[in-house]
Amino acid sequence: MSTKKRVNNKTKVKNTSQRKITKKRKKRINKKKLILLFSMIGIFMFGMVKATTGISTVAKNIEAKKQAEIEKQKSLEAQKQFNIEEEQTDGLQKKYTVVVDPGHGGKDPGNKGYSTRNNKSDKKVYEKDLALEISKKVAGILSRQNDVQVVLTRTEDKFVEASERVKTGETQNADVLVSIHMNAEAGGNSAYGIETYYRANAPSNDKSSHLAETIQHTIGSYIKMRDRGTKEDIFQVLRDTTMPAALVECGFISNYKEEQKLLDEKYQNQLSEGIAQGILTFLDENNK
Repeated sequence: MSTKKRVNNKTKVKNTSQRKITKKRKKRINKKKLILLFSMIGIFMFGMVKATTGISTVAKNIEAKKQAEIEKQKSLEAQKQFNIEEEQTDGLQKKYTVVVDPGHGGKDPGNKGYSTRNNKSDKKVYEKDLALEISKKVAGILSRQNDVQVVLTRTEDKFVEASERVKTGETQNADVLVSIHMNAEAGGNSAYGIETYYRANAPSNDKSSHLAETIQHTIGSYIKMRDRGTKEDIFQVLRDTTMPAALVECGFISNYKEEQKLLDEKYQNQLSEGIAQGILTFLDENNK
């Protein structure tokens, strides 16, 4: 074999060897790239999990704070309602006295709601309970006025005779008495709307009809309602009291839609605001 041929063979071997080395290097480089890529993906996924966990934690914290604020507001509202009773001791400092009378109570449930009549819910809906809830809200709004003393004829689920309700108004020398009730349709469920009653056969100087009209009108400016107007009647809390007195039928709980509205706290708040502002407007218009 010639020298030139041997040289060529050596060159070929050398080139083949170099290619093999290059391939091995490329494989090692590719492996490193893959490891690096997988590492970066792993870090990215870990970061995403941490971020998601962090967002979830922040959301939970926000929700917890929101719930705590709601509970705080409920607690403050409860304190306001509790303090209403304490106002009875400082009546001399007040310009006006308002008696708020939650209808029925205790052994007297009043009207039954649509859900209770038709066994549509485990929750029992009675007039006495809704009347108390709304009365407390009305009293709470009125009690924030510096010149108004508020007296509730009952603050819990207990039976109170109509004569005792009348007596409360008289002994407190009240400027107005407002009784809170829920209406119901006998044998039906289609009737709905709000109406307010005043004393029938009253003397010419009696202002009960004016009180009823003012409350009825003001409620309509706070909630959308069917206005059933004002009517006269001889309910005992109207007949036997001497101050201007009105009885508000806040809606028909025998009507499913109206029952559901009356169970809604936001609606209760708006309704209560309308009743309270109606009372305050009447007091302003008849300023002592």
